[in-house]
Order: sequence, then C-alpha cells, then structure tokens
Amino acid sequence: VADRAVRRIAERAAAETDLAGRRARVTHGSAVVHGRRADVSVDVRLPYPAVLGEAGEKVRGRMADRVAELSGLTVREATVRVQSLSPDRAAPQ
Repeated sequence: VADRAVRRIAERAAAETDLAGRRARVTHGSAVVHGRRADVSVDVRLPYPAVLGEAGEKVRGRMADRVAELSGLTVREATVRVQSLSPDRAAPQ
C-alpha cells in the first residue's frame, strides 16, 4: 500500500471524526509505510470550544482504526498535532 493512499485515508478519517456534532479540519497529513506497518500523522484545527485531550484522542483513535481497517496495515504510530482552535459550523447530520 502506497504512503500516499495511507495518508489520504488518515486525513479523511481525522476530518470525519464526530466531535460533539462538529469536525476537526485537517491542515496537513503524512504517512510512512514500513512493510505491513504504518506511521500516520495529521495536523488539525479543532472546533472551539473543545476539550483538547478528549478531542485529540478521538481523532487519533478513529484515524488509526480506519487506516488499519481500510489498508490492512498495522498502525504502529498515530499522531495528532493540534495547530489551532477555531469556531466551527455544526457537522452535517
């Protein structure tokens, strides 16, 4: 599986994470595949207000789960970096 494909899965999963009816906005993503394992990382802008630790963990968990599910790879490391907080629209229902 190509790094680019894994990166796109990670970015999409992070952006789709439900944060109390709102969504994170992905500003950058990366992925490196090592055989059957992957390291993934995203930078996000979280909706304000947000409990940072909880929101970051939800994004990280969904990203790791979806990458594993869709790529068949084991996610060795999943990193979420919060770049900023911003008022955000409600997520579509």
